[in-house]
Amino acid sequence: MRAQIEVLAALQIIDREIREHAAVKQGLLGELQEKQRLIQERKQEIEALTAACAVKEKLRLEKDKLLHDESQKATDKRMRMNRIKNVKELQALQREIDQIRQTNSEAEEELLNIMVEIDGLKGEIKAKQETLLAAQQDWQQKQEGLQAQIAGIEQAVDKASIGRQRIAQEIDASLMSRYELIFSRRGGSAVVEVAAGICQGCYMNIPPQLWNEIIRSEKLNLCPSCQRILHYKAPEGQEKTA
Repeated sequence: MRAQIEVLAALQIIDREIREHAAVKQGLLGELQEKQRLIQERKQEIEALTAACAVKEKLRLEKDKLLHDESQKATDKRMRMNRIKNVKELQALQREIDQIRQTNSEAEEELLNIMVEIDGLKGEIKAKQETLLAAQQDWQQKQEGLQAQIAGIEQAVDKASIGRQRIAQEIDASLMSRYELIFSRRGGSAVVEVAAGICQGCYMNIPPQLWNEIIRSEKLNLCPSCQRILHYKAPEGQEKTA
């Protein structure tokens, strides 16, 4: 059993390496996704501002046309005044002209406000486009580096997996199943040493009788507290005693 546990301990080193590689890769992939999400958000912001600007531009054209039409009406009415001799008709026509002027004055004010809003939107769009371009250029460089790191990690995992497969063949199937279950539940720590009668996984004292059994390594021994597989390494030059 000692030999099997020693093989398990060696396997655990590889599994931890693979686990660490996987965590790093996941972090890099997360960074890739986050950067892409932020860039996509910037694009959507620009699209929304562009759409809002288009709406304002359409409204500006409508107001501009309205002003032109009303101004033309006012001009026509003033020309009519030269041909009218009746005082009441002149007064009525003058009131219409004054009303058109008032309406046009309000429309001009609205038009000016719309043009200010359009200028503001265009300025914001330009600033965001410049920021987006800089972010895309910076991201392109970083993305290449991250992808190179991910490729390197995948190669390291492939290499480690080959070694793991070779070692795993030396381990009993039932023992392997138990190891993998503990490994997954205990955060990558399934096989731990016992030093001076203390489990190095949970740092609880091991009962004396169990301690003697662990030293003999005649069977599989689990920590009564954390249920990890216990492994004993005798100091060099010291004989193992029961």
